Amino acid sequence: MSVRQMIGLAEAAQYLGIPYQNAHRLLLTGELRGEKRSGRWIVRREDAERLKSERECESVAGRTA
Repeated sequence: MSVRQMIGLAEAAQYLGIPYQNAHRLLLTGELRGEKRSGRWIVRREDAERLKSERECESVAGRTA
């Protein structure tokens, strides 16, 4: 897996529009997949994109229900 496909948790949190601690909680609950390398959490960019897409769909569905 290339380095470009991996992002730090802080960058993932920013992309998702949530605080770092919320992103960390998502890791701990398994909602966002990631791994710790050299003491730093990293996630696959596509996993952050998938989660963002899912959350946006849930948000739209909640408004139309």
